[in-house]
Amino acid sequence: MGSQTKYNKKDLVYVPIKIATTTDGVEAGAVNYAFYTNVPTSAKTALGHVAIATPENPPLNTVLASNFPKPRRASKREPLRYTSSFCSTALSTQLKIAGWRITRPRITKPPLHIPTLRPNSFIQTVYVTFRGIKYAWQLPKVTITNVTQAVLDGLGVKLAVPGDFDELCFGGNSPKPPKASVTIGEGAGELLTSKTLSTFYDPSTSALPTGWTESKAPIIAFN
Repeated sequence: MGSQTKYNKKDLVYVPIKIATTTDGVEAGAVNYAFYTNVPTSAKTALGHVAIATPENPPLNTVLASNFPKPRRASKREPLRYTSSFCSTALSTQLKIAGWRITRPRITKPPLHIPTLRPNSFIQTVYVTFRGIKYAWQLPKVTITNVTQAVLDGLGVKLAVPGDFDELCFGGNSPKPPKASVTIGEGAGELLTSKTLSTFYDPSTSALPTGWTESKAPIIAFN
């Protein structure tokens, strides 16, 4: 991200980002956005980059390269180089004073699919909390019907509401919560068929619902 040359080694860093702004103008809903960069050390300091020393066990509340949210981008042209990278939201004002140009990410918020906003939608925005991140995705409503709300509660899957939206993370490379699945049968005799249902779940739940087993381990390390 914003490399001076493609041959320089890239370091894993993060910047704190604030997603929501309340009616009082106070920013809330902090998430750390992690990425790789090889901008000069002086630029890292100015932009608020924080090194991640243990990518195999990254800090809590930190997401690697999510589709949403993303931090602002700062760029500066100097006599011998052009530097561009993500920056800490809290440093925007002083960066502007120092001659940096600050731009917002060119990305729109993912649509929030909830009955009150999109009653005819075939999907529902859901999330599980994992390592301090509200990991969100769009779950088909037919899956919710087949799984049942009681089972979703047992898996720690929560239906998003408007108040959650500014804290949801979509499409991050890591961390990713584990997945659980169950195989259920339908019909009887020669007409007996089976299908497998699968979804992310919150591993902090005391026990998986009856019949459900972990089908995919969580992803924690930043690679």
